[in-house]
Amino acid sequence: MAAKLEKAMVSGDSETEAMQKPIHVLPGEHCDWIVREDGGRELGHYPSQDAAKSVGHKLARKRSAELLVYGRAGKIHRSRPKKSWLSRLLGR
Repeated sequence: MAAKLEKAMVSGDSETEAMQKPIHVLPGEHCDWIVREDGGRELGHYPSQDAAKSVGHKLARKRSAELLVYGRAGKIHRSRPKKSWLSRLLGR
């Protein structure tokens, strides 16, 4: 972990560059919703958009990644995880 932190500090990565690949919430073909990584790996199928967004939000926060929610009409909603007050206090 310390080596990873040193590498990020030496390379000058900013906070936005250090974010992981986004998590996508997409409508499926059979009235379900899919949570997927940026590379295409499916993380789960859910019966409603709300259930998929809830799981996607938890994953995005855990991975410090952006969450992209696609509506059935094609509209995309982006959200970035917010840091907790403790993370901001400790500078993480």
